Amino acid sequence: MTQFQSECYEALKKVPPGKVITYSGIASMIGRPKAHRAVGSAMNKNPFAPKVPCHRVVKSNGDLGGFATDIKVKIKRLQKEGVMISNNKIVDFQSTLFKS
Repeated sequence: MTQFQSECYEALKKVPPGKVITYSGIASMIGRPKAHRAVGSAMNKNPFAPKVPCHRVVKSNGDLGGFATDIKVKIKRLQKEGVMISNNKIVDFQSTLFKS
């Protein structure tokens, strides 16, 4: 695992259940605000899921984005935490968004 990946996973641990964060939000948390694509790559390789909850990382427009296994798993995990989803998008995105 790279130092960058480790930093991403540590930052993501701060996002509580029922909240989501954007890829760029994680990038900003680790001091690399332009590295949102690299954050996506790190999330795709997350060996600690679901302990490190990569299902809580979404696109900046509220779309769910990708998921390494199956998007249905991401949806189930988010819904279990109380996040409402419609058409693969977070409902009431701004109130669900984690602000670091």
